Amino acid sequence: MVYAEYLGQPSIFELARTGDLRAISDLINTYLRPEGISARVAPPDRKGCLPVLVEFQQEPMAEGIVKFICHLLWKLNAPNLEGVKIAARYQGDGEILWKQSVRLVTPANRVYRGQGHRRWLNLDGIKFKTLRLMFLMGSAVSAFVLGCWVSYYEVRAEVFPLPKNPAQENIALVAPPPKRSDTVQAALEVVPVVQQEQVKNPQDPTVTLVFGGDVTLSDHFEDVIGTNYSLPFAQLPEYQDADLAMVNLENPLTRSTLRRPNKQFNFKADPEAVKVLTEGGIDIVNLANNHTMDYGEPGLMETIATLDQAGIKTVGAGRDMKEARRPSIIEVKGQRIAYLGYYDADFHAATETLAGTNPRYDQQVAADIKAIRDQVDWVVVNYHWGVELAEYPGDWQIDLARFTIDQGADVVIGHHPHTLQGAEIYKGRPIVYSLGNFIFGGNSRADYETAVLRVALNANHQMKVEFLPVEVTQYQAKVISTPKGEDIIKRVGRLSQIFDQPMQSSVVLDTPQRQIKRVDAALTPTAEPTLPLVTEPKPESPSTATEMLPSEPPKTLFSEPMQSPVIKQSGSISQTESPLPPKLETKTATQDDLKPYIDQPFIKDPFISLPSFPQAPVPSTQSYRGSDFPISFQIAIPKQQSVTTESEVSVSKMERGSHAEIDLPLKNREFDQAIG
Repeated sequence: MVYAEYLGQPSIFELARTGDLRAISDLINTYLRPEGISARVAPPDRKGCLPVLVEFQQEPMAEGIVKFICHLLWKLNAPNLEGVKIAARYQGDGEILWKQSVRLVTPANRVYRGQGHRRWLNLDGIKFKTLRLMFLMGSAVSAFVLGCWVSYYEVRAEVFPLPKNPAQENIALVAPPPKRSDTVQAALEVVPVVQQEQVKNPQDPTVTLVFGGDVTLSDHFEDVIGTNYSLPFAQLPEYQDADLAMVNLENPLTRSTLRRPNKQFNFKADPEAVKVLTEGGIDIVNLANNHTMDYGEPGLMETIATLDQAGIKTVGAGRDMKEARRPSIIEVKGQRIAYLGYYDADFHAATETLAGTNPRYDQQVAADIKAIRDQVDWVVVNYHWGVELAEYPGDWQIDLARFTIDQGADVVIGHHPHTLQGAEIYKGRPIVYSLGNFIFGGNSRADYETAVLRVALNANHQMKVEFLPVEVTQYQAKVISTPKGEDIIKRVGRLSQIFDQPMQSSVVLDTPQRQIKRVDAALTPTAEPTLPLVTEPKPESPSTATEMLPSEPPKTLFSEPMQSPVIKQSGSISQTESPLPPKLETKTATQDDLKPYIDQPFIKDPFISLPSFPQAPVPSTQSYRGSDFPISFQIAIPKQQSVTTESEVSVSKMERGSHAEIDLPLKNREFDQAIG
């Protein structure tokens, strides 16, 4: 098959046959990359031997790799290709695991040897010497010699037929891969695909994403950090090493002085503070939150312009509804990741004529995801939601998150509560309900513990998800592996126990591969090419132990999924802990139901029974009050005889009205201290 756009130019197969190294590399990687393997080629040596370096994350069968590459190069039938030297190693490792040299015998290089090596006899010389010998010998002997000579060349022509004219051969042997459009049709507009070319490990096909919680570069943060913009991320290489790093930016970057009225907390940072993000390796920020519009439309426009000038993508807010709903689509290492962000529809939502944040409507979320689902490889959805200081998400959040996965999202990330919440696996996709504070200068606390989420995506459409415990000291974040870090991971695990499938510290997921939609129908093949496509001449049997001519490529180079060690859980949650909310009344998934979504989830350390304590935990002070959400919170106070241990008040917006006063059931000194 030849695509229309290639009719007037050489195909990748033709270019590879001429010795074009880039074409040879692209041809090999067309089949190896889906298996999580990459190959690089170098110019052939003086003997015509092509060096090939194979890199992988999991070591496949060496024999399968060698046979596959030899088979593909044999099909090229390149006249100047005499053999191949294959070396293999793990990605990012300089140590070579194994090497294999193979001599290739093809019809083309046999002719090439005859034309380019003196050891082959010249045909004209053979003719002249033979004729002269025939004149000098008798007729009977001459007839015998002539018959042998003719028979020899007839047999040789049958066994080793000369290749056809390359221009007349079927060049559809290996069809060029379909070209993906550089734009994506979103729900409201056509969106360009941004190419992420500056990555730390370009030879590693695995794409690494990192997600952090709330970031505010104002107020007390400015007092501590000043203009030392590189300090906050100086000890966090996990962000700089990631292919795509994201945070929730909770303040505009503006010099505007026009504050949003009737708001208790208005955050902003000088546009120069964007250097904190660039120094930290941030690639994209979520602006769908309750502080993006603290300084109105001018503040938002200056923020977006500042971030754009710094090379940082934004999602979740804009000058109108179209811009606020616009997904950010980034292609890195051949994989396309789409980001979306949403905030409460009741607060400064963008409209067709007004700037604001992307409103969280179910129908709109579904439309946004479905519009791009078949044109990208992965979809990440950010929600700014929930109640501050709440350790558990509300039922409506759980329903919305699962609804989002049902529409086609691959990852759901939550912000706003300013504290870590649990995470779950739903239909093979991770949902993280709150990442808590990250670099949050909106209060006086500069030291606290939190976590970031790291997601690794490989070419086999597998996803590895893990929490990284982080300690923040004077607004400088650092991943820790101390007992304190273990406590952070255990806390997330405990908070995740309310879900049917809690997400452990680290888990590997097998996600069903999505069919990629090609926007240009003229370039869409009817089927993906597989080897072999056409009948090729039967190769000659190997003449030596290292001469290898595979007859067909292996169907699968390796089939074992990306795995990690499994550690059994032991013990259970102590009965003396703070009671967990009741589990949702949903059907419990069996182990068979979870396949093939989850493959060997594991945690770094087994859960252990936590020590009992007489008091319920005191709420974290790293948050501020002033949420615009309806009152719905859980308060824990020290145990007293005169009051109950926990009280919960939940009053909907419809019940309390806009300015209704509420009589809380507890009013004493301890209660006042608990809520500040």
